[in-house]
Amino acid sequence: MTREALLNNVAALVKSKLKPLVDDIDRKGLYPKEFMLELGKIGGFAATGTVEEGGNGLGLATQIAVLREIGKECGATSFSAWCQAACAWYLHQSPNQAVKDKYLADILQGKVLAGTGMSNTVKHLAGIEKHNLQAERVKGGYKVNGALPWVSNIGEDHIWANTAQIGDSYVMFITGGQWEGVTLQACPEFCALEGTRTFSLNFKDVFIPDEDVIASPEQFQSYIPTIKAGFILLQIGIGAGVIDGALGIIRMANVVNAEVNAYLDHSYDDLKAALDGAWAETERLADDAWNNKPDTLPTLKLREAAAVLALNATQSAALHAGAKGYLMRSPAQRRVREAMFVAIVTPAIKHLRKEIAALEAAQ
Repeated sequence: MTREALLNNVAALVKSKLKPLVDDIDRKGLYPKEFMLELGKIGGFAATGTVEEGGNGLGLATQIAVLREIGKECGATSFSAWCQAACAWYLHQSPNQAVKDKYLADILQGKVLAGTGMSNTVKHLAGIEKHNLQAERVKGGYKVNGALPWVSNIGEDHIWANTAQIGDSYVMFITGGQWEGVTLQACPEFCALEGTRTFSLNFKDVFIPDEDVIASPEQFQSYIPTIKAGFILLQIGIGAGVIDGALGIIRMANVVNAEVNAYLDHSYDDLKAALDGAWAETERLADDAWNNKPDTLPTLKLREAAAVLALNATQSAALHAGAKGYLMRSPAQRRVREAMFVAIVTPAIKHLRKEIAALEAAQ
């Protein structure tokens, strides 16, 4: 399959199966499980793995483009698909063949739905919060205890990746809703992204066998840099799709009100030019990460810029739409809330700026 064919197939599926559900996803918290499974069947997660692994080998840049196609209609579902793609990325980069053989092909092909519980770890490694999961070595694996407040694209029949602290290192592993000792609890209602199957997790003496380990404590320090750039760059697919949606609103508003809309701060042309520039840089950095040559500082800067651009574009879309954009049924207000999520999901703008400052100070 070529990249063009894959993206055309994804766009067609989004139009036929996702677009009719967007309001229910946003306002009723509908999780589009059947869409996610169909997306997997047409290769919508497969770019993150090689052909030998069960993917299509099209690479990280193509996977980001798939997320953008989904985000053009629904930022929430693009985020759910990001969770799946991120879990596949972790396994693709794992040095442990057993865990790859056990899980990766099914995730790449969408036969199993998967999430990523790495927010706490990423913030912990940046010095922002303590690590919530703790592990101890036991015969044949690890025992894990603790709790995580928000993990997305998960459920009783889903699996996901987590990391637990053990001594002065960490162990990263696969777990799932049916594992003994794992409990899922509903979260407080969000203002958006409700249709993403987001739960808080509790771990009570959860046993993780060695064959489910993505990175052992001895491997973790060298492993985590191999996934960080891809984890972050994949999120730009969500943001780019949300921006595309905002640009569509602006274009429609300008059919009638272009003369007065010209007085707003962010025009269609300016926003489109900024998006095109960011997208070119995204593809370049994604190719580097896919080829195991990640460039961390430019990646952090690009992700921060993409979040700011999403905020500017969606607010501008609401202003271009005027009173119509303030109606609950208008996509303009939904896009504003989705862009807020792009700006606060780990790594949030403030988190990114903290890491950027630290890296620049070390140069």
